[in-house]
Amino acid sequence: MVLLQAFGGVFSLLLVVGVGYVLAALGWFSPESRRLLPRLVTNVALPPFLLCTILRSFGREDLAHMLQGALLPLVAMVLMYALAWVTGRAARVDRRHFGLFCACVSNPNTIFIGIPVNMALFGEAAVPYVLLYYFASAAFFWTVGNYAISRDERAGGSAARREEAGAVPAESRLAGRLKNIVSAPMLGFLAGFLLALLEVEPPRVILDAARLVGGLTTPLALIFIGVTLQGMELRRLHLTRDMLLALAGRMVASPLLMWALLPFFGLPELAGRVFVMQASLPVLMQVAILSGYYGTDPEFGSLMVSLSTLACAVTIPVWMVLLSL
Repeated sequence: MVLLQAFGGVFSLLLVVGVGYVLAALGWFSPESRRLLPRLVTNVALPPFLLCTILRSFGREDLAHMLQGALLPLVAMVLMYALAWVTGRAARVDRRHFGLFCACVSNPNTIFIGIPVNMALFGEAAVPYVLLYYFASAAFFWTVGNYAISRDERAGGSAARREEAGAVPAESRLAGRLKNIVSAPMLGFLAGFLLALLEVEPPRVILDAARLVGGLTTPLALIFIGVTLQGMELRRLHLTRDMLLALAGRMVASPLLMWALLPFFGLPELAGRVFVMQASLPVLMQVAILSGYYGTDPEFGSLMVSLSTLACAVTIPVWMVLLSL
């Protein structure tokens, strides 16, 4: 029964992906609207979503504990990103999705899947640890992950190659890099953090509007993934080596690394179980959104989100059994 409740949250997400797929097959999305969806999610829905999540989840008294508790997930993600980078270089992962590959391996879906899965498995006592992991994941993804995806090769050649050729002035290069790091979602995250730190609560009307707009994040992101999958002729697709490497890193290597790090941090047993389970979850859905936003390889990102979400139907029971030994 517990596992069925956990899988319910996963399959409900896949159903929304299916809605996007069907609507795209019916011709509802023009090329312009397909480009609009990732922009809408990235610049409009995500900033207020992150702001409201921080304000709702943390108070000023929680911040010191939050920063300390988020250290282990942050260390694990940094190490997984480094491992993905080294593996990607050695395996010659396609330059169109190299940064995306590293982001897929290092960033799990900590909120949309993490909360329902961990609550079903461990109860409400797991939620604070889920939020600690989320804080570390959001900070890492919207800085390092966002920048890595923005540097992938796109249709006109990679940003790195154009810079090396001298086609982009130094001032423009610096401004572009800062823009990619200090993104709209990251600004929303920082705004929520500062408001919580200063114990400043925005007017109710502002918060209500922010919650409404932020609520668009999950459905629009899932619909975009479905739209992208519909345009890929899935019957002709096959698992590539890059996809298999990313899946192995996300679903196997990441939780194993977290498990190996637990003895060095002396956390409560429940925290350790939650962190391992969080580390084993599917790819963060925003990787597909950002890849579409930057015009690199959204097909790879959409497939990784979908495949890893399906794979967790197998991996979640396996990790639960291992954690109970």
